[in-house]
Amino acid sequence: SMIKDWSVGAKSWLVIHWKRALLFGGGGIWALMTLAQIVWPAGNLLPFASIDGVKLSGWSKTDATAALDGRYAQTPLAIYFGDSAEAHRNPKPSEIGVSISNQQRVKQTTYPWYLRLAPASLLWGHWAVPTDEAPSYKRDSAVLAAYIKKELGDSCSVPAKNAGLKVVDDKLKLQKSANGGTCTVADVTKKLANAQFSLKTDVSVTIPVKVVPPAVSNGDAQAVADQVGMGISQGINVKAGSQTALLPKDQLITWLDFSVIENKLDYNFNVERASAYLDTALAARVAVAPGVTKVSTYDFVETARQNGPNGQTLDKAGTLVGLKSYVAGETKEVSAATAVVAPSIAYTRTYSPSDVGLSALMKHYAETHPGTYGVALTELSGKHRRALYGGGTSFITASTYKLFVAYSTLKRVEAGTWQWSDQIQGGRDLTTCFDDMIVKSDNACAQALLTKVGFSAITNEAHDIGCASTSFMGKDGIKSTASDLALLLGMVQTGQVLSQQPSRDRLINAMKRNVYRQGIPKGVGSVVANKVGFMDGLLHDAAIVYGPTGPYVLTIMTNGSSWANIAELTRQIEALRIQ
Repeated sequence: SMIKDWSVGAKSWLVIHWKRALLFGGGGIWALMTLAQIVWPAGNLLPFASIDGVKLSGWSKTDATAALDGRYAQTPLAIYFGDSAEAHRNPKPSEIGVSISNQQRVKQTTYPWYLRLAPASLLWGHWAVPTDEAPSYKRDSAVLAAYIKKELGDSCSVPAKNAGLKVVDDKLKLQKSANGGTCTVADVTKKLANAQFSLKTDVSVTIPVKVVPPAVSNGDAQAVADQVGMGISQGINVKAGSQTALLPKDQLITWLDFSVIENKLDYNFNVERASAYLDTALAARVAVAPGVTKVSTYDFVETARQNGPNGQTLDKAGTLVGLKSYVAGETKEVSAATAVVAPSIAYTRTYSPSDVGLSALMKHYAETHPGTYGVALTELSGKHRRALYGGGTSFITASTYKLFVAYSTLKRVEAGTWQWSDQIQGGRDLTTCFDDMIVKSDNACAQALLTKVGFSAITNEAHDIGCASTSFMGKDGIKSTASDLALLLGMVQTGQVLSQQPSRDRLINAMKRNVYRQGIPKGVGSVVANKVGFMDGLLHDAAIVYGPTGPYVLTIMTNGSSWANIAELTRQIEALRIQ
């Protein structure tokens, strides 16, 4: 065929004229290569180019400069003092006021015309273009001075590093010491001011110092390691009562702590890490349960005491001190140390139905139940007894502040400046809002009325009737006390505040319909007019109790208690009161 004839003809021609074909082919390749070399961008480095070991083949000079500048900016300078094997600091150039630019050296890596005409110079020209010129430096002496002052201070001293010991993989490992020293700021400044950075090798400067040896040498630390290692190598037997328990090496070594005290390497066994194992291995062998001391009291007075026997428990810290003495060779054996456990106290309390007895009951109840208490009792008839516990303790009021809002509201109604038909909040008039505030503890109405009265005015009006510990002005909330709440309710019930009985009746009748009844009302079987407050851990109840012997005021303010405990305290107070 035609194609076959052509192929045979071409092969025949190449066999006869191969030299001419080779000459024309090679010449064409050379011409293309030379053309590529002539048009190679002047703003690019040559193929296979590298500077300071950074490969930059064909990069634009702008990108190459940025890359080199970035590398130099992150290169640390190791600062050694004297013969120390450990660098004291490793600042980057900017920290010591040095900025390094590679712009000029990269710019000078030109591809000259004579190389562009040289055969295949794109492949080997990077060897012929010099790149060993150093980068340019700018130095800021003020930044350097500030760095030296911050890191070394005015004295230019480097503390020696004491040798130490550390437990690693259940073995004692030596933490080697290092000399310290003193130097001059001038020497440091001179060394750092002339520091040169490199991307090819680690860079460092050594500051001449007057050597200060460590207090604890490697030999000192090794001696302690040998002593401890020998002492715990076979474990340690500890006598515990009539028995002996072996504390194994693999436990003992994990309890060790090492520290330098008064220039000597010391060691101790750590109580926290040893605690769980000692509980298992020793505690039960030495434990003796304590007895019970029985105490009888009448009001605040102790009337009888029958002492119970002391118990005994493992003294872990003391036992570990004994282990150390054994390891140090100061004792030949170790006994478990013990500590006395005092007997528990069981109280049998009786109270007189008096001011003192009621106060004692409140105190003892508060001390034996969770939370903080403020309690005030005032009888308004009969024996007129008064009892307090923490009556002056200040609490955030929660919703009991609404009693003061109610009082100030009624004052304004009596004065004629407010009318029960006044619109207060959300379409509700004063009649509805007042009732909702007390019966349902409605917050929107209470806040609207408080704003209408004014924080300063309501505080002053509370103070005017003797509630001196009540304030609406504090940054941390409205505060009052059990005594102040009791005083307010007592004066309302007895007519000592507010001039019109219908005003007082409106408040008391609303309190009788209050929906929150889990505190004081639950602790008595009588009619109760009360107002509660609860917020976060705060539980308060302020009440007028209409008991069989006449009305009395009881206020209980708590933080961290419960409604059940408030009800139980009320029950106990009522039981003592009616004796």
